Amino acid sequence: MQIRKEHVTHPDRSLRFLRFELEAFAAPRHAHHHIELTWIERGSGLRLVGDDASPFDAGDLVLLGPQVPHTWLTTRGPKRPLHAASVIQFAPEWLTDSPLPELRRAAPLLVAQAARGLQLRGRTARAVVAHIAEMRDGDDYARLACLVRIVGLLVHSPARDRVTISKASAPTTARSTRPRRIDRVIDWMQHHLDQPLGIAEIAPLAHVSPAAFSRWFRREVGKTFTQYINDLRFGAACLALRRSDRPVTTIAADCGFTTMSHFNRQFRLRAGMTPRDYRRGKAS
Repeated sequence: MQIRKEHVTHPDRSLRFLRFELEAFAAPRHAHHHIELTWIERGSGLRLVGDDASPFDAGDLVLLGPQVPHTWLTTRGPKRPLHAASVIQFAPEWLTDSPLPELRRAAPLLVAQAARGLQLRGRTARAVVAHIAEMRDGDDYARLACLVRIVGLLVHSPARDRVTISKASAPTTARSTRPRRIDRVIDWMQHHLDQPLGIAEIAPLAHVSPAAFSRWFRREVGKTFTQYINDLRFGAACLALRRSDRPVTTIAADCGFTTMSHFNRQFRLRAGMTPRDYRRGKAS
């Protein structure tokens, strides 16, 4: 899975507003120069931002700084409603080079802090979503006014409403948008979670020796190989528990957890509860 460079252009507008209704979100991981705000209106799946892989639900609201690799992934299903998302993109220079001091003051949050990705929650998220929804039927001027209000909400938002997503900041060099070996490795991992994943089997995909693979993987991703596999497996298990009534033991095996004790331990560490309690909590 290569990080594709997305060329975002809107020469006659200050921002680009997009709304998608799709059977599934399946875009490859990509990065671009623009700041992006994404609201998932309907759908659930796996969100990949920087070095993080986490499950998401409807209502997910994420702010991304420039060059942050990202994608939201879902699966098609029978009789499942279309997935829907609204996306706002605008150049960081709109803030950093603005003649308006109010906008320049927003740059440290929307550019620097958002370089790790920020999930917006609480009262801030609800207020921001209201303005995004207002943008749907607005003209260019109405959308610009909404964006200014959103920037103000973010600047004044309490820290508890902004949750950092990725441990690693987005790379700042041009190299960040070039196809990389690491993305081919991550893609392969996603599609083979039900199998034992060992360094000897996966190192050839990266064209490095097994002895050098662990060091290379941690340098590229910001996490160890084992940590990232557990992230992917945990995310996939969360989705399966939410979406199906399959036995917990079957889900554990399908996601690559070889023992129920390890599966339960990962859930207690990450979710603070057992998989069965997690399923009951999401169903309630």
